[in-house]
Amino acid sequence: MNARASELVALPDEAVAALAVPQTAAVPPCLIVNPRSRNASRGLAAEATALALAHGAEVVSVESPEATRSAVDAILVRRQQPLIVLAGDGTVCAIVDQLSRLPAGAWTPDLLVLAGGRTNLTAVDLGAGGAALPILKQALLRASPRPAVEERCALRIEQAGSPTRHGFFLAAALIDSVIRQCHRQRAKGILQGDLGTITYLLRLGVRGLLGRSGLSCPPLHIDAGACGRQQGPIRLLLATTLLHRKGVLNPYAARGAGGVRLTSVSAGAPRFWRSLPRLVSGRYSPTMNADNGYLSGRCERVQVNGLAHCMLDGEPVDTDPSRPVMISTGPRLRFLVP
Repeated sequence: MNARASELVALPDEAVAALAVPQTAAVPPCLIVNPRSRNASRGLAAEATALALAHGAEVVSVESPEATRSAVDAILVRRQQPLIVLAGDGTVCAIVDQLSRLPAGAWTPDLLVLAGGRTNLTAVDLGAGGAALPILKQALLRASPRPAVEERCALRIEQAGSPTRHGFFLAAALIDSVIRQCHRQRAKGILQGDLGTITYLLRLGVRGLLGRSGLSCPPLHIDAGACGRQQGPIRLLLATTLLHRKGVLNPYAARGAGGVRLTSVSAGAPRFWRSLPRLVSGRYSPTMNADNGYLSGRCERVQVNGLAHCMLDGEPVDTDPSRPVMISTGPRLRFLVP
């Protein structure tokens, strides 16, 4: 096997059939790198590639969705273990989506997600949000202490007539419009660097929440079962399976049961600005409930009517507002947690 190969071809039918055949030959672990991801593009990709090759791992560079799919297909055939990913949330989302679509009982690799992007929500949540190179070296050496294996599910986003999608963090309503406008400004070259992006997001977000940005709160009908229901113009709609065990951002109430964590805030929710510190940290007061426009907690399934678009792990997704969108959890995948 050529460890320096960086391009993979589409799999023939007989190779796809090999997914169900046990592999006995020893194969090296694989590192998938997206050199265009924010952190990876700053020299981290080159350093990680050199480190992985020095320890006998295969390295695959992906810069497009097609390359990512081909890389994962080949890994499944060879049953490479573990699969290490140095990329941003979008690339991680694409890999998790592909693995989550496999038939029930299909073999999947253990995933180690390293922080290679701009926000790295998934890597941070799975405990690999620190220095990527030391974590990578430990995994390649299989040194003690070995990473723990933790099973986690991604969100499953379903709508009749559209392909099912999987990801870890969904943002919709006014916050979706803010992020999309920020992406357009970056594409035009108006925003430069992380500080400029963060400043613009904060400024536009505050203006939007105050109703001064030209952005409007879309009317939605949200049914989260026992967690509650909400109907009308919505300021914020967030859903995730991430636990947010690190940092102060954890905008979900500690109530209810289920794998989906949901927060939805209506445009008419009273004392929004005064309650914002409690909301972002998950410290909801008794009055911050569904009756007062704060729908938040855990549930098994969410149905959203009227949704036209959202962001899934930072990537734009368009939906049909005339058909309901169902949000639940996908199959369990295994992640290595340093």
